[in-house]
Amino acid sequence: MTNRILLSGGWAAVLVLGGCATQGSAVRVDQAGDTDLACRTFDWRPASADAASLTDQRVRAAALKKLEEKGYTLTTDKPDCQIAYVLSTQDRPKPKPSVGVGVGGGSGGARGGIGVSLPIGSHKQQVGTFTLDVVDVAKNAQVWSGSVDVGIQAQQISDEEADQAVQVILEKFPDRGAK
Repeated sequence: MTNRILLSGGWAAVLVLGGCATQGSAVRVDQAGDTDLACRTFDWRPASADAASLTDQRVRAAALKKLEEKGYTLTTDKPDCQIAYVLSTQDRPKPKPSVGVGVGGGSGGARGGIGVSLPIGSHKQQVGTFTLDVVDVAKNAQVWSGSVDVGIQAQQISDEEADQAVQVILEKFPDRGAK
């Protein structure tokens, strides 16, 4: 079963990034054309009027911090670009208990052994993809997208987990600070 949750505004976060980017997961970036992004200012894509979840607030704060470091400005008055984030998840069954038997021999005689593997914890594990999308307001078109695979362990994302996920993805976003 696959869940897809758009978290670009007040949408309640149902699942969260636990441990954020999984070990060895690379950031995937897709950009429209070879042209320079026209973004100098940004705002969040409009969403429902629901109250912002803790996860939503933490992701927004982490993204704002990183984008400002890169030379972008948050504005609600005619921004160049709008940003949304998506967390798509699915259940992955945890491994079942297993038993292994081995027999070996040598100059000291024959030997044998039995091994047992018992997974600890819940029966399912949440895995997914965390994506940040950038939309050019004037063109009304998506111009940049960055995503990373994540592991999910808790109901709400911590400040550190939000910082890590956003940092990893926006590291690939063009820097305006040097211009």
